[in-house]
Amino acid sequence: MKEKEEQRLLLLKQYENNIYEQNNNIKYICGIDEAGRGPLAGPVVVGAVIMTKNSFIEGINDSKKVSEKKREKLYDQILNEAISYGIGIVNQEEIDNINILNATKLALTKAISEMKIKPDLILVDALEHIDTLRHTI
Repeated sequence: MKEKEEQRLLLLKQYENNIYEQNNNIKYICGIDEAGRGPLAGPVVVGAVIMTKNSFIEGINDSKKVSEKKREKLYDQILNEAISYGIGIVNQEEIDNINILNATKLALTKAISEMKIKPDLILVDALEHIDTLRHTI
């Protein structure tokens, strides 16, 4: 792994590692990412995943910063290493009925409910004040 990429990943993991160090009650931290909040039509999709503490996947990043080809490759790596994961999808019709913010929150809730192992903490970069969250970044 290139030194620059390794440093970037270490910085990403630093926030998570600090949480583990500060709170022994937290065993599972879940990362959340969403797609589909910008388009005028189409579903909003939320992915939720709990990775092992020592997970270190080269190239992992915000989905919008990764090419489609790289996302496909990362998908397999993530699922192979994941402790638990879930995907929540809310379609355009429901978005029109409840608005995009509420649809995103609903998709997040659906993703978490799909997980076989539930997280102790959820890290999400795009939303605040969600009932299922204890901490946002």
